[in-house]
Amino acid sequence: MTLAIVRPRSVAPAVPTMGAVLAAFGSALLLERLAHLGTDVVMQAVVLSVTLSRTQRDTATADRMTGFVVLPLVSVLAIALGTLMSGSPIAGDAAFVVLIASAIWIRRFGPRLTRAGTLMMLPAIALLVVPHTRSSGHLLWAPVVALIACFWVTAFQVLADRLATAKAPAPEARQGRSRASGRMAAQMAVALVGAFTAGHLVFPDHWSWVVLTSFIVCNGALGQGDALHKGILRALGATGGTLLAALVAGTFAPGSRGSVALIFVVLGVAVWLRPRNYAYWAGGVTAALSLLYGYFGQPAMPLLWTRMEAILVGAVIGVASAWFVLPFRTRDVLRRRAAGALAVLPEVLKGEPGALTRFEVSVAELDKLYPPLRMHRAITRKSPHHADVVDLLRGIRSHLVTDAPSISAIDAAVAGIREICTPPKRAQATPDAARPDA
Repeated sequence: MTLAIVRPRSVAPAVPTMGAVLAAFGSALLLERLAHLGTDVVMQAVVLSVTLSRTQRDTATADRMTGFVVLPLVSVLAIALGTLMSGSPIAGDAAFVVLIASAIWIRRFGPRLTRAGTLMMLPAIALLVVPHTRSSGHLLWAPVVALIACFWVTAFQVLADRLATAKAPAPEARQGRSRASGRMAAQMAVALVGAFTAGHLVFPDHWSWVVLTSFIVCNGALGQGDALHKGILRALGATGGTLLAALVAGTFAPGSRGSVALIFVVLGVAVWLRPRNYAYWAGGVTAALSLLYGYFGQPAMPLLWTRMEAILVGAVIGVASAWFVLPFRTRDVLRRRAAGALAVLPEVLKGEPGALTRFEVSVAELDKLYPPLRMHRAITRKSPHHADVVDLLRGIRSHLVTDAPSISAIDAAVAGIREICTPPKRAQATPDAARPDA
């Protein structure tokens, strides 16, 4: 029996992402000049393109069409929400919290509503990145900007899929209802309330940075360890980006095209390095914002230090919410997902069609848990460690894709996984959750 499969030659994710970002930037810039709109329209298109590129990655073409319906509708709501947040902060902030928490809660109803909920959040989160939209009043143009971003992201991702040779067929979604979405929605609601409160009190002119960081830390955090890991990386990235920004501050005059070009270079490098470590992305965004402030003639360095302080506050709030509001442990999520992967393994060994692909998808889902577990293993030097489960499953996957898999090695790895995943006493049952990436 041969279990080997043909590996596709994939296109680096940064290539279609930056292609879509540049195309959306050019299209929005043309729209801005023809319709005499503000520069916030261009920034909105760029932000939506970056975030949408990540959330739509590895999505079936038919499912990508959901964005063409959801994004324009929510973008209109986001403009109204921004106006409300500007005129009546308390009411606007409350509406923002309800929107985001609801978008997370509906994940319990399956993968399609999970995807729709993720799309619902993008225009609202863009309000935190591009504050100008709160007073722009371009209500009629918001859906157009959303469609521009959606079109270019879809076009470049579909093209990247077509360029991949011998592309393996996408597996059928097997995700059921996510019962953990209620916990995650509650954690997010508490984090956002705390972030809005601290932001308005401590950083009245830049409260959005506190809220954005809390959202990033809490959004899709797979347990306490994952939230802490994301908070640390967010803080480290902001610090590194601030230091990098100090080196380039004042290099370009306000309105310089050179600063615009460098912004896209920095974003491209950040997108390219993001799969390796989220800290690269956080640092790149901080440096890009420095150039953006300089482009508009604002003093970059004072704002950057304020941004770093706000990010630290937001990270603490996000981590605290994940740890103390209906918390669940990352290792419990690992146990559940590892059990799911092992449940498919007998089907793979029997050679059932599609089983190997489902197993690989299960292992890939475990990869999302690996960074915080690996950090914990490095700090504690504990052996055996729950991070070893991911290593063992990757080893099984390597055996399965060879022409002559070693059954004895696979059995030994399975025994090791079960030994690590068996808790000393009955662990708290923690339902799994789908993870959307900001």
